[in-house]
Amino acid sequence: MSRWAFWRKRPPAVGAAQNQAPTARRRPVDLYLPLDALHIVLAWLLPSGAVVVGALGQFMLALVLLTVAFGVWLRLWRSRKKRRAMGRAPR
Repeated sequence: MSRWAFWRKRPPAVGAAQNQAPTARRRPVDLYLPLDALHIVLAWLLPSGAVVVGALGQFMLALVLLTVAFGVWLRLWRSRKKRRAMGRAPR
């Protein structure tokens, strides 16, 4: 990643720099070090896209399996309730 922003011009080449007199004082490179550190910290702390997609996939799979299990349980519970009602003799 370049340390120079889009709106700043890159420093001139060595030959051209000798021909021109220094007009403005350049900012020291030390100002960019916190930005580099921030980039490294964010790269370590934030997961990559593949990790996020994998975690969401696992979560969705768990929801689907939970829905299927609930459907099976509901079907068994209704059939048990129906069998109990049929077992009683109507009077």
